[in-house]
Amino acid sequence: MKRTVLGLALGLSVVVAVVAVGCASLATPEAPGTAAPAATSTAPPAASQQFKDGATLYVQFACVRCHGADGVGGIPNRLNVGGDDTIPPLNNVYRDKTEQFTNQVAITQVLMEGAVVSKKPGVINMPSWKGMMTPAQADAIAGYILAGFPHVGPPVDFDVAKPSDIYTAYACILCHGQVGPNASPSPAPNPLSADKAVPWLRNPGDAASLQEFLGFIMNGSVTAPGKKGELLMPAWGQIMSTQQVRAILRYIQDGPKAKTLSPPPQPTPLVTPTSSSVSGSATASPAPAASP
Repeated sequence: MKRTVLGLALGLSVVVAVVAVGCASLATPEAPGTAAPAATSTAPPAASQQFKDGATLYVQFACVRCHGADGVGGIPNRLNVGGDDTIPPLNNVYRDKTEQFTNQVAITQVLMEGAVVSKKPGVINMPSWKGMMTPAQADAIAGYILAGFPHVGPPVDFDVAKPSDIYTAYACILCHGQVGPNASPSPAPNPLSADKAVPWLRNPGDAASLQEFLGFIMNGSVTAPGKKGELLMPAWGQIMSTQQVRAILRYIQDGPKAKTLSPPPQPTPLVTPTSSSVSGSATASPAPAASP
């Protein structure tokens, strides 16, 4: 009898241990800055590949720099007198019910067309990503936003120090391309502008002063007449720290000194979500561009 009771006790201990390990493995990963959540008895639904792509693109296109992690918004837009003095949130949890997103089409349209809320220097406007972001990429970001910003993307470093890293993290490279003439990737097309493309940076033939560059970075630039679908230079003075602005100012300096600066690393190739990626299948990344 004692052997039977002992055997049952050992068996029960093993079952308890297995259940405990199983529950621990199903716990939701701890979000940054929050306490560890309690273990749950059911696994969270697997995020689709489209949401994962959207989370990556949200970081790579610098959406996270303006609208914040998890789309909480709140970035100052102090000079927008008469309008919102902060950049609005994208997460429906933080939006008024009358302004909540309900479909991907509306979000994709804003991504492609942008929004000029004010032409006053220093006001942060929503850039148009037409010509830089594919419709499939915009759809992936929109799906990620509507899903409530699930934690399936890459970690975000908000303390970027190296000028070359700043150039990549704030999506400068996606608009202006690799620094220097004849570099790859080249600047993005801007068909609605007079130049038909985003300007080069570090062009040895251009003697733009550091003060002029400082003004463009801090205050942005909305070319006349400033319309939807035209790429514009956002005002980074309220988004980047003073140290970051000064670091990148030295990095993109034009004129003869530009030749002495090393180019930034090639950006991580962006995944182009396809219809198959929505169902959960992996998507192949394009080959990285050749070094300049």
